[in-house]
Amino acid sequence: MFAIVFQQVLIMFLLMLAGFVYAKLAKMKKEECNRLCNILLMIVTPCLLLSNLQRPFNKEILQELLFSLGLAVFASLLAVAVAYLLISPKKQGENGRMERYGASFGNVGFIGIPLITGIFGAEYAVFAVVFVVVFHVLSWTLGVGMLKGSFREVSWREAILNPGVLSALVAVPLFVLNITLPSPIGPAVEYLSSLNTPLAMLVCGFFIAGVDWRRFGQKGVLYASALRLVVIPLLTMALYWALGVHRWIGDGATLVLVNLIACACPSAIATSMMAARYRLDGEYTSVIVAVTTVGCLVTVPLIAMLGQR
Repeated sequence: MFAIVFQQVLIMFLLMLAGFVYAKLAKMKKEECNRLCNILLMIVTPCLLLSNLQRPFNKEILQELLFSLGLAVFASLLAVAVAYLLISPKKQGENGRMERYGASFGNVGFIGIPLITGIFGAEYAVFAVVFVVVFHVLSWTLGVGMLKGSFREVSWREAILNPGVLSALVAVPLFVLNITLPSPIGPAVEYLSSLNTPLAMLVCGFFIAGVDWRRFGQKGVLYASALRLVVIPLLTMALYWALGVHRWIGDGATLVLVNLIACACPSAIATSMMAARYRLDGEYTSVIVAVTTVGCLVTVPLIAMLGQR
């Protein structure tokens, strides 16, 4: 498993490197990178969910989807709880709030889905996309509360009316009712979904290129990164092992491993975008995202190997 995951991570690293080099040579601005992020979030990821659920309906797949959804909710809430407990409540300033968000929410859409697709095959990508739907709901509720320092102004409208949730509201009924998208809509959705891996990796490279590397050694950055890459996935793994979750359904072992890889993803690029939205130090969160993205090249293969064992 280590060799398989490491090889896939290396492929992703080369794609990120291409984006990094281009961004440096072209002197790409952050606004341009954000536009590409929005294309991924608003178009490509929803099409990925829609495309992966264009398959014959059967109760086994539905059971696996519900199982994966339960794991995603559990793992996401656990990450939020760990971030709150281990990043001192006394640290109420902007940095503390951004560190909690960065430690809580992983980049499953841009890193996890391409990685899981490369390791397990395209048919397992849908179980990672379920994690992305949970991310969208929690990041617009608990995440916004973290960044604002108060949960009173949380907008449930934004939590529900976002691309991840809306695409699920379309894709799941089509799957349950065995409705296949007609041509040319179906092939168009398939083409757009195939953009996810290369475009996501290039965007990660663009993003890292714009970060001030001199800030990589800050204590808060390293601490939040360690929580995101090591503490949270290991704790999640230990709880799954103690509960014997992988034995609950037929393909449970693989689905748990998919979930663990999603848990081990680096901080979401949305960390920086959300911080900027609420007038916080977007540069600080960008450093957390960059450190965890580089660090995951080492930690994700190790987490996958431990998870398999």
